[in-house]
Amino acid sequence: MRRGTRLTKTGILAAILILTISLMLGACGNKDKDKDKDKENAGSSPASSANSGPSGSASAAGDLPEVTLTWYFPGNFPQPEQDKVFAEVNKIVKQKLNATIDFKPIAFGDYDQKMKVVIASGEPYDLAFTSNWINNYSQNVAKGAFLPLDDLLAQYAPKSYAAVPANFWDATRVNGKIYGYINYQISARTPEVSTAKSLADKYGFDINSIGGKLSADTMNLLEPYIAAVKKDHPEKAFITSLSQISEMFTFESISGINIPGAVFFNDDTLKVVNQFETDEFKKFAAVMRDWNAKGYMNTKERISKKQDDWADAKAGKWMINIGGAYKPGGDVLATSLGGETYVSAPASTPHLTTNGIIATMHAISRTSKNPERAMMLLELLNTDKELFNLLNFGIKDDHFKLNDEGFMVAGPNQQAYNPQVPWMFASNFLAYVQEGMPKTVWEDTIKLNEAAAPSNLLGFSFDAEPVKAEIGKTSAVFDEYYRGIELGITTEEKYNEFLKKLKNAGADKMIAEMQKQIDAWKATKK
Repeated sequence: MRRGTRLTKTGILAAILILTISLMLGACGNKDKDKDKDKENAGSSPASSANSGPSGSASAAGDLPEVTLTWYFPGNFPQPEQDKVFAEVNKIVKQKLNATIDFKPIAFGDYDQKMKVVIASGEPYDLAFTSNWINNYSQNVAKGAFLPLDDLLAQYAPKSYAAVPANFWDATRVNGKIYGYINYQISARTPEVSTAKSLADKYGFDINSIGGKLSADTMNLLEPYIAAVKKDHPEKAFITSLSQISEMFTFESISGINIPGAVFFNDDTLKVVNQFETDEFKKFAAVMRDWNAKGYMNTKERISKKQDDWADAKAGKWMINIGGAYKPGGDVLATSLGGETYVSAPASTPHLTTNGIIATMHAISRTSKNPERAMMLLELLNTDKELFNLLNFGIKDDHFKLNDEGFMVAGPNQQAYNPQVPWMFASNFLAYVQEGMPKTVWEDTIKLNEAAAPSNLLGFSFDAEPVKAEIGKTSAVFDEYYRGIELGITTEEKYNEFLKKLKNAGADKMIAEMQKQIDAWKATKK
């Protein structure tokens, strides 16, 4: 039997294990014709149509050797009762896969650095969240940190593999191989503009009046509202970040927002530019400097923080926010996070991009001792509705409840487990619909994905291997300057210093390599 990954047992035991799992799953992924069939059948139906896990029964799971799977992911952690919830998750995983998860939840602000240390050390682990904005996907593939998943997907995750459109999987490919398991969710990308409804009502701000109109040239549309709120509420601030707002500038970054290299959505020539040198980025930086000078940013209070989380919103410190991906029902999620009713609108026109697709994924580590079982866990998480909602929302009738109409509402103990990252763990389309959202929210989300204007770069994946040293250097430069830019404290002189350091770190070489790969990719499309 041809395999794309290393086996974890020796000799006969490995053969028995493969045969057992093959019989249990009806595994046909090792046959080229069935792989092709899976690809042909990959559609856009929500994965929630399948509610059973990959194991056929508890007895079948019992035939598998017991393993422990180490899983790293970021989020709003720690949660007070996370261990209680994780224990319940492990009961299901133990029954269905004879596996136990060693959960490694890390706070958002610490996750990137933690994973750099874990990967550099060669520490054995099995699964980790990866994307274009945290624990960078293309950079880690270039380092050899992740296993290729093609054979594992077809053999051990056939249901969830087929539930995701084939062109989405193509967007994850690096040199023809899939290294990221997609958390299927909103992929049509534009930032979401949101504000508390009480403020919008008080100051006569119709958020839909600016919906779809924001760009680096039109940030002034927000200023009358910001100035009015700020006059009466000096404690409140305008909130955004470079990692969230970049898609409003109408370009797609190639290896992550922190790495020089981007292509404008509608550029048929696919010319690679340094996005930090564009007029769009420079105008944004100038607006932030102006707004900081006017006191809109509350810079002194925020400069020392690693990030702006929604705890500040609940504390009454947010005025208006541009961040995250706009999606149907997003105002309900913002309401949950902000502690009061929010209204929201898309910042600009949504585009379907490679970055939007790879924004929420999991990878299997090259150091994993049980890659087959790790993939089986991903299949289970993406097909078992009960398990998905347990992990995301906690214990039913404790942390959350379902009302008479089947909508999810807060449970009596919600504050003890409410991480608010339903896109983190698996397909968002398995989630119970929250009260206040339309019942058709997941169907609406898929329609938005399908209707979004595709970026001309959709489907291209950058191989960072030839310039991984330069990527490391330019990423370090970005880390040095980005916080000052988004808070408006970076002067024009300092911004020019930032650009010079990027160039000295190898930005031009990286952009030339990106252009070379894109030109080769474009030639295959003719």
